[in-house]
Amino acid sequence: MPQRVINPRSLFFTAFLLIAVIAGIAPAAADNVSYIQVSSNPTNAMVCLDHYTCNLTPVLFTTTPNSAHTVTFYKDGYLSFTTQSVYTGNPNVTTNLLVTLASVPSQTGTLDLDSNPGNADIWLDNLYYGSTPQMIGGLSAGTHTLLLRKAGYYDYTESLMIVASQTTSKYPALTSYTKTSGYGDIQVQSYPTGAAVYVNNNYMGTTISSSALYITQLTPGSYPVRITLANYQPYTVTAVVTAGGAYDIRANLVPVTPGPTPGTNGQITVRSSPSGADIFVDNLYKGVTPLTLVEIPKGSHTILLKMNGYQDWQSSVNVAAGSSTDVSGTLAAVTIAQSTFTTGITQQPAPIQTRSPISVISIISAIGICGAAVIVFRKKE
Repeated sequence: MPQRVINPRSLFFTAFLLIAVIAGIAPAAADNVSYIQVSSNPTNAMVCLDHYTCNLTPVLFTTTPNSAHTVTFYKDGYLSFTTQSVYTGNPNVTTNLLVTLASVPSQTGTLDLDSNPGNADIWLDNLYYGSTPQMIGGLSAGTHTLLLRKAGYYDYTESLMIVASQTTSKYPALTSYTKTSGYGDIQVQSYPTGAAVYVNNNYMGTTISSSALYITQLTPGSYPVRITLANYQPYTVTAVVTAGGAYDIRANLVPVTPGPTPGTNGQITVRSSPSGADIFVDNLYKGVTPLTLVEIPKGSHTILLKMNGYQDWQSSVNVAAGSSTDVSGTLAAVTIAQSTFTTGITQQPAPIQTRSPISVISIISAIGICGAAVIVFRKKE
């Protein structure tokens, strides 16, 4: 009897329909995110997006479209490095970031820093060091960029020189706003600390200590503020900034329920004197002091602080679930030798993804299903 032949057009249409169905499974939420693809030389560096979400390079971060972020790199034996603002593109656009890390020089210097008035936020080479007064060690010889911020005062910026094996002292006086400046400020504290702060979706800093994080020189108006911490619900508020005023935010973060942090994890805020020491928790590198480490399993942990030119400092700490533990170590100086370093950063054009990609496995599966249908149909004949 004559055999029936399946119309190739029908087979093609069936395969196309199956692929479309599989592609439609991708969540629509993907249209509301952007990506930052981060690589480093050498690889396997600890990289943190906004001092908040951390992983080893290379890594793809998912974040908010059209927003500004900082990316910080840590690796044992290399200088920590924080980028200036990295801007994401439209939804489904990937920004590529490649950083070449510099080896730690054998000779470093120290910055003895205070301000008038005190308790000003310290940003050195885009990395937040808490508030004045502060002794910051482990700084490479050469030029560094200093930024001080305090509510009610103009931002103070300076390029300063660090000399190997020496302590550089800086005691700048901050200038208060003039009556005609029209500026206002936002000051943020969170409980627990370690939360990332965003204003208009742009990263502004992290609440790593009990003192406030200052967001300064703002024109009067309303500003959406979002405060995020792993395993805690996002805290959102609209800050109304007035000329000469400081909008005060004290965010009591609520744990996600269910979630690992309230039952099994806590956090550690690690400081050192001087600041800038490498942090190791149970022999795993975690970053540079001062720093709040989140998602630390409850129980006993070993904290090791290391810095070129100083003796190692070690201690044990017991982390309680759902709470923050403070650790502070004083490092003793030793004699060190001299070397040099170089840094570099390149940002590549962002490839555009208009839709979530369809995997090769999905396509092969669809074709396989159609082939099986043909075999079954012929056996029935």
